[in-house]
Amino acid sequence: MRSAASCVPGLVLAILVAGSARAQMPADAPGARPLVIPQIEGERQGKILGRALACGAPRERVDAVLKASRERMLASVGRALTEERYMLSLDDALRLETSLPAPSPQACEKALAALERLEKAP
Repeated sequence: MRSAASCVPGLVLAILVAGSARAQMPADAPGARPLVIPQIEGERQGKILGRALACGAPRERVDAVLKASRERMLASVGRALTEERYMLSLDDALRLETSLPAPSPQACEKALAALERLEKAP
């Protein structure tokens, strides 16, 4: 017969294997949330919104997208990361894009298409 002490390492190993299998779930598994990095999202969205403004998009339209994006980020990462990282990155990128010379017509088409995608984002 086996003693209880000899069964413990096998049980610990089984628990570790089960835990690592759960940690390696694919991102598209039901219930999995995508990774959100506030600084990267803020920079990306600020660039889109800044270019859209530079291309003549109405300020009200950009403000509506900005408000919706901020609410999504609040729900995703919380108030602290939204205010300290996302909004600062977004503001910096937006200011940079609006301070540059006007984009080319092709860049404006891309910027306005990206603005539309942000408007339709869930």
